[in-house]
Amino acid sequence: MKKLDRRKFPRIKVCNPVAYDCLDKDGVLCEQNMGIALDISQNGILLETAQMIREKNIYLLFVDLEDNMTRIIGRVVFSVKNKDGNFKSGINFQGESDENIAFATKLIQAYQQFESEPIMINGASV
Repeated sequence: MKKLDRRKFPRIKVCNPVAYDCLDKDGVLCEQNMGIALDISQNGILLETAQMIREKNIYLLFVDLEDNMTRIIGRVVFSVKNKDGNFKSGINFQGESDENIAFATKLIQAYQQFESEPIMINGASV
């Protein structure tokens, strides 16, 4: 039986490094780390990390194509261990709609640019 997808917006597959800053209930920075964005929509992101994200409030950061730091605040909906021992975390964006869309668009553009560039090994394109 196929699982019903109740998302408002379609997810787009990506594979981007993303930094994150976790904030405790008082808004104090309590953890900084890195993960890989696996998919994204204008409403949220699926992030794979080496450890569980325990805090609910999170800032996501990455460098866009113009070398600008791009950041959005989010709320962790879930963080579960997968069969590989890593954790997948669903994060809902908490910015204004235009901020959420801009973050998602820039991350997708960065992924598409990376995917279209040839891989160079010892000066030879692979």
